[in-house]
Amino acid sequence: MADAAYPPPTESTVRRLYASAFRCAHPDCSRPLYKLTDDTGDRVLNSRVAHIHARRKGGPRWLEMPAEANRSFENLLLLCIEHAYEIDETPERFPADTLRDWKAAQLAEYDRLQRSWPISDDEAAEVLDASEMFDSLHAPSTVELVRRIEALRLIAERTRRDTRAWAGRWQQLKEHVGRAMTAWDEDGNLLYAEPAEVEVRPIRDGIRAALATARTEVTPAAEAAQVELAAVRVTRTQVKPWCDALDRAIAGVIEAASTWTGGHDPAADTAFDAALSALNASIADLVRASRGEPVPMPKPPSMVSEPAPADPLAEHRKLLDKARPFHRVDHRAYDPELRERVAEASRYAASLPPTMSFLGVGVDTTAALAVAVAGNADESDLLKLIERDRQRLPLCAAATLLQETARHGDEESAPVVAAREELRRLWWETDWADETTWIDNDVNGRSMMYAFARVTSDDEVRDRLTQALKSNPGLLGPLVISCAGWAENLDWRTWATVGFDRRYCEIPPWLPTKALKALADDPASDDQELLDALLRSALDASD
Repeated sequence: MADAAYPPPTESTVRRLYASAFRCAHPDCSRPLYKLTDDTGDRVLNSRVAHIHARRKGGPRWLEMPAEANRSFENLLLLCIEHAYEIDETPERFPADTLRDWKAAQLAEYDRLQRSWPISDDEAAEVLDASEMFDSLHAPSTVELVRRIEALRLIAERTRRDTRAWAGRWQQLKEHVGRAMTAWDEDGNLLYAEPAEVEVRPIRDGIRAALATARTEVTPAAEAAQVELAAVRVTRTQVKPWCDALDRAIAGVIEAASTWTGGHDPAADTAFDAALSALNASIADLVRASRGEPVPMPKPPSMVSEPAPADPLAEHRKLLDKARPFHRVDHRAYDPELRERVAEASRYAASLPPTMSFLGVGVDTTAALAVAVAGNADESDLLKLIERDRQRLPLCAAATLLQETARHGDEESAPVVAAREELRRLWWETDWADETTWIDNDVNGRSMMYAFARVTSDDEVRDRLTQALKSNPGLLGPLVISCAGWAENLDWRTWATVGFDRRYCEIPPWLPTKALKALADDPASDDQELLDALLRSALDASD
């Protein structure tokens, strides 16, 4: 036989197999050889024809024998898709004698139950096609390809560690020098000291040397994988598109392993990680396609992939960094476009808990920077901005913007007076008994109520919230949750943030605790776990 494969089973043999079995031959499996769809009752192939002794030399349980014996009824076994792969992927666990015992039990079950799947010639052809695709997966070239790809990945990751280590030294040097001097230019832009070239040059040389070493080690591993890939492409023309995609992924790993675009930041090494992800996805798709599973057709190389979704928090930080110089100096010209972008960003900032982790990007900071950007705007422009801010959503963002404007400048100036009046107007025009009012205000509702209390009074806020609770007891949950404080949980070993909790460590003077107690004692009140915990902490703190 040399390295050629024995011929596949005949359609008549396949029909005989399905006419004498009903379910997978694995003794612990009850999956039928065909599934019936719930909506139409159509049959869907759920099995493969497996060889007890492989068709190809080097395959699972290979045994040289006459061709007719290899393709005979006695050397074939019907298994569900999962177990068909399992017996060939781990053949040491499933010797030929074990599989012959399974076949004997499968036939005995048919004799006892007389249940089987008689199939047509077309269905037999479908079974052969699916099983042929499955059988090709276990050809030596395909199995060896998987090994070669894994070896390539491991070598690439190992060599990348040296490059990232050099970048880490660069980052440490940059941070050390940067801490030695902090200053701003005349426009308020932050200035950083940079390491001397004589300090950076050895690091750059180290990165270049590490990249050269990586290319030297990665290229032979990639070429070995490409040799096996060529064998698979020739023997299985059905999976050629996935072979081509894997070939491109291998080339991408070579390029990424010998290139560094991260500068001094090891975390910026995204191109290399993306190349490895593409390699892993490509080999996985090729294996699935070889198994006959539905796999999306690879995109041709000319198609540009969709950009990765932006990180909203990172984008928010970048925007605020553009506004910070306006907060450091007082001579910058008013930038209407930037002011609108920062003010609108208060909508996103309203979703950030007011904790240490978000201190520099939260809704208070965002509003303060929006006001700073308009610090040198004309009075008429400021009055228009105040009117625009009052209409923003969520309410906590509008309240914070108005409060920050009221704090900025002469207390008797027209913009400051207008901001206070618009904040009062926002308070009085809002229906606090409507539960929808509290939507999107649940994270920063506490600071919003403090802002309203500053332009009215604690008593006024408390009395109006009490009336809202009386007219709508269903407001209990939204109000208690929105007005709770935040606590940041830290890992005591690393001081890294591991989560956030809501609680009442102290009671705001405007919180209607009497009304809360009355509703808490009502058996019809909400019994959700979070609400109960917050109510308990609020009432305990008020006693």
